Amino acid sequence: MRCPNCGASILDGSSFCQRCGLQVGTPQFTSSQLRPQPTKDSKVLWIVVIVVILLVVVPIVLSAALYFMVLGFGGTSTQTPDAMYQKSTIANGQEITIVAITKIDVPWDDVKIQLSDGTNVAEWSPIMALQSTTAGHNYSASTTLTGLTVCLWVYDVSGNGYVSGTDYFTIFTYGGAAGFSSGTQYSAVLLYEPTGERCGQGISFTG
Repeated sequence: MRCPNCGASILDGSSFCQRCGLQVGTPQFTSSQLRPQPTKDSKVLWIVVIVVILLVVVPIVLSAALYFMVLGFGGTSTQTPDAMYQKSTIANGQEITIVAITKIDVPWDDVKIQLSDGTNVAEWSPIMALQSTTAGHNYSASTTLTGLTVCLWVYDVSGNGYVSGTDYFTIFTYGGAAGFSSGTQYSAVLLYEPTGERCGQGISFTG
């Protein structure tokens, strides 16, 4: 074969003319030469993507895991809230105000109210408190504590169905008794149903 440019003879299989350098054949490339090579910019992009995944996705997954560990799948916390109380005397009993509670999502139907005279205990099962400041809710049927018939009324002052500061309950005797037994030390407290534990130390009063 001869070079179309200078007319020199070209050996079979040659890609270039050895006299003038003209390319006369199709160059052969290896598969690695034909494959696109990653650039520096593409490597940096992948690093950024991985970092974003670590910074965003991983914390979300960990937060979700922590949420279910603390609250459980039922949505009720397994940590007993702490509460502070304040008392005032009313006819035949006491008005107990919940001054503060450490959790804001404790529904009234997740707590019991317990009254003790140091020897015996009376408890009222969970029921939604009345969402009103002008009328009380009869939390449960009256119960007996060492010969006294005791009633409980609960007031959800905020009206949201949750135990919160300023909510209160009244405990009073009924059926002829003129109040709690004179000289007897009583204590009242909220019990958190999911754990069965007391919400704080409760509050004491003397009959």
